[in-house]
Amino acid sequence: MKDAIVVGAGPSGSYLAHLLSKRGFQVLNLEEHPEVGRPVDCTGVVTSRVFSYVKSTSIANRVKGANVYFPGEEPLHIEKTDETIVIYRDAFDKDVSSMAVDSGTDLRVNARVSSVSAGNDFAEVKFRENGIQKTERARVVIGADGANSIVRKDLYTEKPRRVVSTYQVDSAFKMEDQDSVTVYLGSDVSKGFFAWAVPTGNISRIGVGTIGSGTRSYYEAISKRFPMDTVLGINGAPIPISYLRKTYGNRSLLVGDAGGIVKPLTGGGIYTGIVSSKHAARALTEAFEKGNFSSEFLSRYQKYWKSEIGRELWMDGLVQRMFARLSDNSLRAIYRILSSPKVLDTINSVGDIDYPSRLVLSVVARHPSILLNLFS
Repeated sequence: MKDAIVVGAGPSGSYLAHLLSKRGFQVLNLEEHPEVGRPVDCTGVVTSRVFSYVKSTSIANRVKGANVYFPGEEPLHIEKTDETIVIYRDAFDKDVSSMAVDSGTDLRVNARVSSVSAGNDFAEVKFRENGIQKTERARVVIGADGANSIVRKDLYTEKPRRVVSTYQVDSAFKMEDQDSVTVYLGSDVSKGFFAWAVPTGNISRIGVGTIGSGTRSYYEAISKRFPMDTVLGINGAPIPISYLRKTYGNRSLLVGDAGGIVKPLTGGGIYTGIVSSKHAARALTEAFEKGNFSSEFLSRYQKYWKSEIGRELWMDGLVQRMFARLSDNSLRAIYRILSSPKVLDTINSVGDIDYPSRLVLSVVARHPSILLNLFS
């Protein structure tokens, strides 16, 4: 019997497997696809914080700015001294997974989980590996299997309350500005979220996210802004932007997207997923030492990750819900406030895509009139 079974070999699952294996625990990591990192369902925009956890050479581009388009307005340019990094997501996932394997993790690819159960004495996972039905038991099972987590479905009654649908194309179109991402806001490009274009040399990642359905039709609208002669790839996936009330249970934990531990304002989940895995490793190490895998004991996991990013995710979720209700007129009014030199200075000095609430609070503190548009 294994010490732990981690379902999913994305960044969250692989990083947790790495940490547990490094501490001497026997870890089985199950990946449903035949290749780690594929298919790619991510834009791959992160900060340098991620690379303090993961050794990777998967950098596709480095950007320092953003061009933000409000409805009917000229783009608002934001420039920062800190770099934002665009990664090759498939290569990044492989790098994290190789860390896990190097630490002793038993990685199985093409291993699709069909059911998960957790009893008093062990957790049991049934899966089909290369077409052969198998069963493995462990002291604990961890769901790192994304928005449609089978671990969450089988062991938890709750599901994320807010989900963003995405549609993205890799286009053989080179954006003129390679130093900035582009963001589009307004009712013509998205419902409750935003559209984007990210430069990676001769390839541009162009996509849209929406609350609810209709993502493809919004993408068709945004694609008219670009010459889309050659589409190299199409991808898309649901992104949960609200974390569960309980990311722990009897002999089980949920990390990353499986638990909805994602940045609500941007939909980014790599950093938050890795942070959640760091705290999961801490809680599980304590559980192994005590031999206690009860829901009550494992509840410390949620306290740990919330102590680092819980306030941020709660604040971001509040702002995102207000943003999703904004009319185009309100967005234009906010644009007029944000485009003033003093506010731009605040954005450039405080802005941080991992902790955006710091920027929101700073701007609101200096310009409280923006609340009239958020609450109108």
